[in-house]
Amino acid sequence: MGLASRRSCWRGHAAMTAMFRHFRTASAVLALTLAPTIGLAQPPAWFLEEIGALSADGGRWIADNSAFKSPEEPFEAYGIVWVAGFDGVTMTGRLFGIREGVETPAFWEFRQYWHPGAGEARLDQFGWGGVLGTGPMSRQGDLTVTDQIFYRPDGSSYREGHRARFSDSDTHVTESFDIVDGVWSARRKYTWKREKPRG
Repeated sequence: MGLASRRSCWRGHAAMTAMFRHFRTASAVLALTLAPTIGLAQPPAWFLEEIGALSADGGRWIADNSAFKSPEEPFEAYGIVWVAGFDGVTMTGRLFGIREGVETPAFWEFRQYWHPGAGEARLDQFGWGGVLGTGPMSRQGDLTVTDQIFYRPDGSSYREGHRARFSDSDTHVTESFDIVDGVWSARRKYTWKREKPRG
């Protein structure tokens, strides 16, 4: 091999070595950058426990609505059915009315999930007419707190919050709030009782 050929091979080898070192450094930086994100990819225990509790025994919950029943709201009760998915790391639900013992079509459909990129629990819900509610969930003491923005089809929006807790394994208490300028104003409170499958 001539001198020129040896020099060409050496330059090629040096370039390959430099490229490998650059790739190795870049990989290390990427791994360090992603490390916190990877740590957030796993949902916390409270989130998984809540999915398990709400979806257990058929996931059906009924709340009395007699305090709010009216000609405009003729439902004696409301119902929610929760269904866990993907080995209990996400959950879907539907909320419906009960009128004279008969279920109505769903008013709202829900999806509760852990967002690994944002590192937070989230609740999305979809209602009649194209309304979309979305927002984060957090645990504050024994309360699960949801803070959502609801978007109407015309582009306008409003903000609502919910606080929920278990008083026992078969009783789930929820409170709803209007949120305006960061102030939470109470709206309604419901006590949901688990309705276990018969037989």
